[in-house]
Amino acid sequence: MKSFFLTPEQYGELKGRYAKFNEPWTEGDVDELRSMAADGLPQKAMSEQLGRSPGAVRMKLQSLGLYVPKPAAKPWTALDEETLVKQYRGGASIATLAAAFGRSENAILRRLILLRAGLLPETLPEEPADKPAPDPLDRSEERPAQEPIPAPHDQQVPGE
Repeated sequence: MKSFFLTPEQYGELKGRYAKFNEPWTEGDVDELRSMAADGLPQKAMSEQLGRSPGAVRMKLQSLGLYVPKPAAKPWTALDEETLVKQYRGGASIATLAAAFGRSENAILRRLILLRAGLLPETLPEEPADKPAPDPLDRSEERPAQEPIPAPHDQQVPGE
């Protein structure tokens, strides 16, 4: 089992790298951090100036309400998906699509695969509240097959 405690050597290394490692934040440190955040200084520069680890700076900014982590990914809209498929079918490369949508190439590939497989939820009309929920295992009414999205000439879709 891995220990969460630092050895004296590890502590010495971190204390050598960050002068205020494992020390409480003073009122002066907090004021300086607030000032740097207001000036838009990058966290790495804040860390270096304060003599604290980047993680300590980030956690203190969060506790002061001055840092809000970015969400893992922005949600796809129906228009985004429609545009993605049109451009993809038009021959745009995955790299071009990634740049156009401001997403990673993996995010573009994953979305195209989900769209091609028909795994994304469809918008369903609202049903009356008294009607029981459909059985997800009932295969009596299969969904019609969706039109496949062809792979561009310069990219290979996994699984083909």
